[in-house]
Amino acid sequence: MIRKAAALACLLLVTACGGGTTSSDTDATAPGSDMRTMTEDEAAQRAEEHIRGAVEALPVKPVLTLLRADSAECLDPTDGGPRGRYEVSRSYWLDDLPEERNAEFVDALYEYWTANDYRVLTDKRDAADRFVSVEHNEDAFRMSVKQSVEGDLSLGASSPCVWPDGTPPDHAQQ
Repeated sequence: MIRKAAALACLLLVTACGGGTTSSDTDATAPGSDMRTMTEDEAAQRAEEHIRGAVEALPVKPVLTLLRADSAECLDPTDGGPRGRYEVSRSYWLDDLPEERNAEFVDALYEYWTANDYRVLTDKRDAADRFVSVEHNEDAFRMSVKQSVEGDLSLGASSPCVWPDGTPPDHAQQ
């Protein structure tokens, strides 16, 4: 139960922290933009790519146990864009990692992120409930790693706000 609550808190933070925009050719608020974004499917694929890249940086390969794979409407988009777009999120438990090495694993993720064009949003590596959140500078995907009370690690990624099919409905372009 605590493991689920910790994971939900991590996912909510990743999702709540999401919502940046991508480059100007996909920025839904850029002047003169046609408001194109990646699709939800493309966002899900990109989230998985971010997760795979982070997992590859770990000195021990975990078993990934899907915790959550969903999308939620950007009801109050932080980028000031229109409603009707969605944030796509993926999160996994990093199972079969020795708990006594959690600090090493979180540090490895931190080092990977800082060396690969992510900016650190939150760094609580020294806390009892380790937590780091980052945002990729190029595509605005956010990621986080969180240690539960039981010592389990979860890793998540969320997209910026995207149109389900990559383009806004006609009424959103007005």
